[in-house]
Amino acid sequence: MSLPLIEKWLLRCDRVLVCVAMAATMGMMLLTTADALFRYFLNSPVLGAYELTEKFLMVAAIFLGLTYAFRGGALIRVTFLVDRLPASGRRIADIFAHLVTLAFAILFAFATVRQAWRTMDEGTTLATLPIPVGPAYFVVPLGFAVLTLFLALDLRKVRAGHSPLLKSDAPAA
Repeated sequence: MSLPLIEKWLLRCDRVLVCVAMAATMGMMLLTTADALFRYFLNSPVLGAYELTEKFLMVAAIFLGLTYAFRGGALIRVTFLVDRLPASGRRIADIFAHLVTLAFAILFAFATVRQAWRTMDEGTTLATLPIPVGPAYFVVPLGFAVLTLFLALDLRKVRAGHSPLLKSDAPAA
C-alpha cells in the first residue's frame, strides 16, 4: 500500500470519527437540555442523563476528535525555549517532540485497550440503567490508534517543518 493511499484511507476514517464525535456532542447537548427542562419544569429528570453523557457521549466527543485536533494544530505546545534555538536546533527539538508524542500515543493506545478489556470483564453497568459501560471504553483506544497512525505518517512532514503538530498560532517572542 502506498503512502498517499494510506493517507487517503486515514482521512476517510477521520471524517467518520469526526462525524460521530459531532453527533455525540449534539446528543450531549440535546440530552443535557432535555434533562434540565424536565428537571426544572416537570420536576422529573431524564433517567441516566448524567451517566450517559459522562460515560458515553463525552468520551466519544473527546477521543474521536483527537485526530481532528491534531490536524488542526490544536495540540498544546510550549515553545518559549524552542523559539530561541537556531533553525537546526529547532528542527531537532521538533523531531524529538514529535517522537515523544508518537510514543505517548502508542502507550495510551495500548494502556486504554487493556483498561477497556478489564472493564468488559468486570461487566460494569451504569448506576441508573442496566447498560454496560465496557463498550464505551473501546472508543478511547480507537481515537489513540488513529492518532498514532496520523503521527507516524506525519513524521516525514516534521523533517520538512510542515507538520500540524508544529503549528504555532501564538505570536513569537
